[in-house]
Amino acid sequence: MGFPRPKIVDAGEVRIATYERGAKDAPPVLLIHGWPEIAYSWKHQIQPLADAGYRAIAMDVRGFGHSEAPGDVSAYTIEKLVGDIEGVLGALGIREVVLCGHDWGGIIVWHAARMLENRVRGVISVCTPHMKQPPADPIEIFKRRHGDKHYFVAFQEEGVAEGVFEQDPLAVFKMLFRKTPPGTVLTSEHFYLVEQYKAYLAAGAPALPGQVMSDEDLEVYAGAFTHSGFHGGVNLYRNTTHNWHHDKKLSNDITQPSLMISTADDLFLPPEHTEPMVDMIMDLERVTVPDCGHWAMWEQPDAINKHMIDWLGRKMGLRYF
Repeated sequence: MGFPRPKIVDAGEVRIATYERGAKDAPPVLLIHGWPEIAYSWKHQIQPLADAGYRAIAMDVRGFGHSEAPGDVSAYTIEKLVGDIEGVLGALGIREVVLCGHDWGGIIVWHAARMLENRVRGVISVCTPHMKQPPADPIEIFKRRHGDKHYFVAFQEEGVAEGVFEQDPLAVFKMLFRKTPPGTVLTSEHFYLVEQYKAYLAAGAPALPGQVMSDEDLEVYAGAFTHSGFHGGVNLYRNTTHNWHHDKKLSNDITQPSLMISTADDLFLPPEHTEPMVDMIMDLERVTVPDCGHWAMWEQPDAINKHMIDWLGRKMGLRYF
């Protein structure tokens, strides 16, 4: 069975593409992807969740895939992203939901847990820990630690990063969607994504070892970003300073039961980054998937599914909805 066809719903300000498996009256689990991803990133999770008795829904975040992609940077604040979740829930007739996010999707669901507290029953995050608000603007922190080439910093200039990526969308995914090479030690250069991509294009975008998905799956991503453009995804990063100011109004504490799935080989978000979560989330479970990097749902789908479904059954089982 292939990935579901999109159902476009009116989320209020924008129209959002949703993809469903499972009975309409089953407990809902909403899956939120990261960057540079799309709802298709949950290809290996959506049917197993449905088979386990849940209404599994993936959505293209605004700016991605078949969802609307406004041009303005201000259309991609955390308030807008969380508002889209609320809009999707309303459009689908869902009162309460378990949220699951990966990468940027993790950032979004940790915010939604606090901003839509009465509608979020539980939270699962893959790779992305919940973090306390930093003492300074994250853009300035990244600049001081790694310089102007850090991708958070380099993405700030409108039109530049997306213009580079749009030269060859398929090459973006050929370069990024790979396993972490054994023995890799994180350095500042790993954060220089725009410079890396320019060099990769100049080298002819060659095949690289460790590809985590088939060529056909890579083509799905390339087609989606050819359709939407890269501006929406990059605009998420351009709201980092805005979101940092917004977060001052939020508590660091998460009240819902939460599952943190880390991966042993994620260079940017290693398992040790989850340690501070223990003091902010009373009902927290943490697990680490071995032999797995950042693209967890592709690298170790069976392990990710097992952890999600086991936790859902114990904490959010059918009898609790």
